[in-house]
Amino acid sequence: MQDLIDKALGREARAGRITFTRDAIQHIPGKVRKDIIATAEKEAEGGFPYLPLSLYRDFSITGSRDGYQKPYFQKRKLLSDLVIAEAIEGKRRFIPLIEDGIWSLLSEPVWTIPAHNTYIRDAEQPDTPLIERPILDLFQCETGEILSLTASILSDSLSPILRQDIEHALRTRILEPYITDHFWWMGNDGPLNNWAPWCTQNVLLSVLTLPLSEKEERKVLKTAVSTLDQYISSFPEDGGCDEGASYYHAAALALWGALHVIALSTGYDMRGVFADGKIKAMAEYIEKVHVSGDIYLNFADCSPKAGHLTAREYLFGKAVGSQALMHHAALDADNDWRESDNDYNLFYKYIALSSWDGIREEAARKIDIEKPRFTMFSGTGLAIYRQDGITFAIKGGHNGESHNHNDAGSIILYKGKKPCLIDIGVETYTKTTFSKDRYTLLPMRSSYHNVVNFPPLEQHDGEEYRAETLMMSEKGVSFDLTGAYESGKGLRKYARSVSFDKGIISIAEIFDSDNPAVLSLLSTEKPVIRSRSVRWESFKASFSGKITGSVETIEITDARLRIAWPKRIYRALITLPGPISWTIGFKEEDNG
Repeated sequence: MQDLIDKALGREARAGRITFTRDAIQHIPGKVRKDIIATAEKEAEGGFPYLPLSLYRDFSITGSRDGYQKPYFQKRKLLSDLVIAEAIEGKRRFIPLIEDGIWSLLSEPVWTIPAHNTYIRDAEQPDTPLIERPILDLFQCETGEILSLTASILSDSLSPILRQDIEHALRTRILEPYITDHFWWMGNDGPLNNWAPWCTQNVLLSVLTLPLSEKEERKVLKTAVSTLDQYISSFPEDGGCDEGASYYHAAALALWGALHVIALSTGYDMRGVFADGKIKAMAEYIEKVHVSGDIYLNFADCSPKAGHLTAREYLFGKAVGSQALMHHAALDADNDWRESDNDYNLFYKYIALSSWDGIREEAARKIDIEKPRFTMFSGTGLAIYRQDGITFAIKGGHNGESHNHNDAGSIILYKGKKPCLIDIGVETYTKTTFSKDRYTLLPMRSSYHNVVNFPPLEQHDGEEYRAETLMMSEKGVSFDLTGAYESGKGLRKYARSVSFDKGIISIAEIFDSDNPAVLSLLSTEKPVIRSRSVRWESFKASFSGKITGSVETIEITDARLRIAWPKRIYRALITLPGPISWTIGFKEEDNG
């Protein structure tokens, strides 16, 4: 394994104290300045909510995350917005409320959310947190970041005693557990996911504003670099993110954030690290899975509405020399400077405003960047084809990926911005989402993806249940999907081949099964099944043999799914007479 960052920094590298000043964000133009101040004033009317133990325990009783997390994040967003407003206005009128917010966060016995209240990955969560042993979860670390930057940006305005209290909290709740305990996301305990760079970035932001001893500095830097190196090593060379576009912002993009903070702390020039081909590929993943506007190809626990790009993507693109990513992010950020994800993170707000001039300059450039007709991520088994406004993707991979759905072989299709064949995504997280009952949830099951199942046999979860890539090129894709289903259950073979040419998608389903073969196709338009075709308003699937089937209407009531989909979506269940080929086309004149 190449320890890319460790080798770049050298064994004797030390972390130094970093500061964030209000000077870097005081050049913001009048309209944005007024908007920031008005937002803070409006949000301040609600004050900082109280989070009682009974609310913490509600997760164990109901399985719902929202009861605790909604006021939890509301509180953090309010404090961050107040800090930014005070930093650019500088009249001290927000200081009393900011100090109330600091006191409110310090008064929380723990910063770990109920859904993450466990020392063992994916284990059952006790209903009461153990205060004496802090758990460094995503949001414990992120709370530390907010308090750290608050104290740094407003160092000349806050009560000296409160600044001491912040330092004490950061030492006892972030620094000490980081250098004396071990959490799974630090590495050496199995596969890593977005927690590794996300937590590491925010731990560094939390503690590197503190006066640390040489021993503490070395331990923090050594641990952070080890985690990040292991995370980079877990990625294929093509930079494919198995967690999908929604998690890119907390995964590869948080890696940029961690590297940026390390550079600020050590004074080391990170250009050598960012020049690495894998790092550039990780950065550009989000651009490669982009469909149009705020729509992205989604697999796993990923929404097609993965959010607009921001200043962070702009800076990551700039660091790795990706003109396409830079320009796309600049255009998005110029239209809305705010973070679409993690809108409570103070560092992200600070980065967005301190990068304002560069983003405006890049957004003003007239550049036409054309997406490639074929993109391949062999590491995750994802192939993407584009032509004449059509975006088509097929995924292989395995069913043990981070945030996995049993979706080997599934396809997604867009015509421009219009969704044709869709991946539902994931519902609002509950206790069930990351429990032993995860695959009882419909969006996780292969029967709710665009692939053939053999009722009652569906795909099984686990890394050993996988697609074997037989061929993947600009001419087409062929997967042997037999291994994604349990053996000995009546299925002897299932292979799917796809070709894409001149706007026509051709698919062959080859199988040998004792059970019926049922093709699921999910759409936002209601399908009509005929003897040899399935028709939607915008497109049509034509089959080489006679088919039968039915249409299921799925009511979309979940708030998270409603962001992406209308009130109803549809699932066509098509019984195949035997091995068959079918094509997808958009020619309106074909009325057969």
